[in-house]
Amino acid sequence: MIISGYLDGYEPPILRSPLVDGSEMMSSDLFWPAFLYTVGGSASTPNAFDTDPADLSEFIDTLLSPHGWPVFSVPLAGRSRLHIIMRNFEDDSGVDYVLDPGTGGKSIRLAVMEGHFRGPALAWPELVVAAQQPDQKHTPAERLLLLLPACADSDRPGGAVDMVAQALTALGVRSSVRQVSAELLNSRRYWTPCQWATVDDILVCLGSHAYRSLGGELAPNDLRLITDAFRPPGVERL
Repeated sequence: MIISGYLDGYEPPILRSPLVDGSEMMSSDLFWPAFLYTVGGSASTPNAFDTDPADLSEFIDTLLSPHGWPVFSVPLAGRSRLHIIMRNFEDDSGVDYVLDPGTGGKSIRLAVMEGHFRGPALAWPELVVAAQQPDQKHTPAERLLLLLPACADSDRPGGAVDMVAQALTALGVRSSVRQVSAELLNSRRYWTPCQWATVDDILVCLGSHAYRSLGGELAPNDLRLITDAFRPPGVERL
């Protein structure tokens, strides 16, 4: 699997792409407890899904294997796609949220979840919009929970816990639903809730670690591409 520009810049150069399509893994009953535990940071998830610890541990080993980096992708507005990449280096593992803007150019990193983290990738209203976009492979609940770990917003509404709890219920959680929901929403392993602002019709994050910030390494055109990717279908830029 190739994502344009994603593997550029590594030393020594990566000569053979380790990226593999992770969609088949999502068909396993173990995927969501593994993903929400390892990426989402919810310690209660394995028990909430009533998973066997040995089976879950084996699945997580596959999810984090350096021999293949699973990629989970969701379509966004237009031709853009958001890739969630398990970057499984032996000594430098992490999770990258990367946008393919669908323009033929290089991909754009939105969030990096590791010791030297960067992010968040999107604001709460963008998460809600993205979850509801048409998708032949993923339900709104699946889209919400795939994108949630990269979302942080200090203006998140009070009903966020209920929304996430509904998504968890749709995917099979029957116990500790609100606890898991709260853990996913309130994880502080990386960034803290931050404010977002619209400047010249571009949504930017005011947090200190965000790629989506004014004056950072992303050019204004890239910031606009990202904003457009998360716009509701049929809404034109100003």
